[in-house]
Amino acid sequence: MGAISEIKEIGKFLRKMDNIDLYEKLMTVQEKTLETMVKNINLKKENDKLKEKLKLKGSIVFEKEVFWIKDESGNVKDGPFCPNCYDSEELTLHLITVEGDPTYKRCPKCHHVVKGL
Repeated sequence: MGAISEIKEIGKFLRKMDNIDLYEKLMTVQEKTLETMVKNINLKKENDKLKEKLKLKGSIVFEKEVFWIKDESGNVKDGPFCPNCYDSEELTLHLITVEGDPTYKRCPKCHHVVKGL
């Protein structure tokens, strides 16, 4: 049984006993328990994001004036990514081919252009 379920069971018992003071204190404990659970969920989400960031840091490399994600063997998995956006905001934004000239790639956000990829 989880903490909230147990608190509810105790609450039912206290209501039957007509002990309002203890019941109100228990409701305060329940509220604080819920707040703690929400904080815990948020911290787990933040931790997962930080783990992903750390994983990315270990696999992203700067070559040919852009960033690439490589696997453990050094093979390119993804990219190229905009160097400006990654350096300034740690965003991995794919460079897109400039219409009319496939030798140029452009960032959709900051419009940085790279030639010869």
